Amino acid sequence: MGMDFCTEIINPEDPAGKRIQAIIPHRLIARYYTFYPVRYENFRAAKLTLERPLRIFSGVRVLNEGGWCFTGRPKMWYTKETVIAPFPDGLIYAVYLNPRYYVYECRAEIAAKDDRECPEDWQNRYKALIWKSTS
Repeated sequence: MGMDFCTEIINPEDPAGKRIQAIIPHRLIARYYTFYPVRYENFRAAKLTLERPLRIFSGVRVLNEGGWCFTGRPKMWYTKETVIAPFPDGLIYAVYLNPRYYVYECRAEIAAKDDRECPEDWQNRYKALIWKSTS
């Protein structure tokens, strides 16, 4: 069995405190590698989003209380297995973590018209916007 990938992130429960570890599970990496090569290549965008988010949301899962969404805007991303392109202005990259900080989903989403660093309809999808980048 392979190893999980860990990276340091802002602690969404204490954004001003010490950074904590987020985990991209090996089983997710292996599944994307096997079945979704473009999504596998975009783990680079996910890592960048986790390490330098623009927004952090809480309460992303209705059925399982808790969870987080980190959004970011990578400069480049994969559109096909061997094609790298600039990340589109109309999208935002979203990385979803469960309450134990395990990534379970990462993808590009349509950006909100009122705040292009947020996914569309963010006010109804998440419990709260808990952190904004100031840089």
